[in-house]
Amino acid sequence: MTSREDRAGLYDHSTGRIGRAARLLRQRGVLEPFRLVRKHGLAESARFISRNVRHLIADRLARKWDRDHNVDTAGSIQLAMLDVVGPNRDKGNECVCTSPKSFDFIMKSLPSDLGGTTFIDIGSGKSRTLLLASHYPFSKIVGVEFARELVEIAQRNLRSYKNPRKVCDTLSVVQADAAAYEFPDTPLLVYFYNPFSKDVFDVVIANLVASLKAKPRRCFVVYGSSSHSAIDWARPAIRATGVFEELPVPPMPSFLDAVRVIDYAVFRLDEKKLARAG
Repeated sequence: MTSREDRAGLYDHSTGRIGRAARLLRQRGVLEPFRLVRKHGLAESARFISRNVRHLIADRLARKWDRDHNVDTAGSIQLAMLDVVGPNRDKGNECVCTSPKSFDFIMKSLPSDLGGTTFIDIGSGKSRTLLLASHYPFSKIVGVEFARELVEIAQRNLRSYKNPRKVCDTLSVVQADAAAYEFPDTPLLVYFYNPFSKDVFDVVIANLVASLKAKPRRCFVVYGSSSHSAIDWARPAIRATGVFEELPVPPMPSFLDAVRVIDYAVFRLDEKKLARAG
């Protein structure tokens, strides 16, 4: 296994940062950092160092969480070489997971009564969000993932995960293109962590609204993003459906186990608006 591969041998962009820095110093000399500071300025250099230090801390905490729970969820897995279903490989984003502290913070914005609700993670990757969702009283938890290798890792994780906080045991992962996924006829909480581009998201959210019109039921949508400014187009896209009400939520704090602070939004289906849109 190279420094650029995860435990399952998949290309992992989150590893090898210290090694790359050491190689740079060997190739260009110990004065290279000073040259870079002169080129980019002290403030930008400080921000660069801060970002990398934060990434290293978050990555170490993610891998410790994996070791503590005998699973493999950490890393930033690149999609180019994975075996995917559907035509949207080039529109998917790298596989990264919501941090445990970030997820718990988001869940505080949702009702405590989740009985009968199916949690669906669209673009579930290696399954960390599914495992975190199992700490809450959902009736079912489903991951939708288009990469075969990630589905296989997730299925192993679901079998091996042990945590005293776990209260939902009905977890599964399906390999499917999100744009072709059919939502179950149950109350829903649909979770997105910036899994793909806007054109795919528009199809998925339209499919969700069509499912809700066919059978009205309680539904929440959570969208989170820490890169690509995706929240800037996801929030208006959800509003534009005309059937969801955005709930007020507090801003996400800066957690050490998160590489970046997550911008997120929570929406609840407004059944009166749905009936008018009918």
